Amino acid sequence: MAVVLLLGALVFGAVERRTPRSLSRRDTTAVQRAALLTLFVTREHARQLVFWSDTAHTSPTLLLLREIGLTLEAQPPDTAALALPMPVHLESLATMEQQFRASPDGWETWFKRFPASSGLIALTRPVLLATSADGLVRASVVVARSCGEHCHSAWRVTLHRTANGAWRTRSVEPLTLPRD
Repeated sequence: MAVVLLLGALVFGAVERRTPRSLSRRDTTAVQRAALLTLFVTREHARQLVFWSDTAHTSPTLLLLREIGLTLEAQPPDTAALALPMPVHLESLATMEQQFRASPDGWETWFKRFPASSGLIALTRPVLLATSADGLVRASVVVARSCGEHCHSAWRVTLHRTANGAWRTRSVEPLTLPRD
């Protein structure tokens, strides 16, 4: 009996060691990068990205998600680590308020500053999901966008780690936002 229990503990311990409990910093960046490339390079063909970088204030779209009970915090991205194939800018609430006070056509002026962008993006920290039925490690990240006074969208991007360690998008689920 003791041998069976010992073998069971060893097998269980081996499974536990193979299944990570959280994402490493490298995997966090890789998941975020893969999600951003899927959404804004492959799907929208953006030529630059602008990220919400204000840790003291929640982005407008994430505030809308709170109204439906989904509380998420934006994580200012490590733009150097993401190594995206386009210019990347960081934007804070203070900078936006200043620009919107100076220009009555706020978003129009904003898009003149950042042409061919997809709007103001908020990026959350990825969450490790349960291993899939086919044995793949999975993670999800929420990407939210504000693109005008009444223009908001958000997606939950689910990814899986391939055998060679790369993260690939498995699905993109649009999140329903309340009308503002």
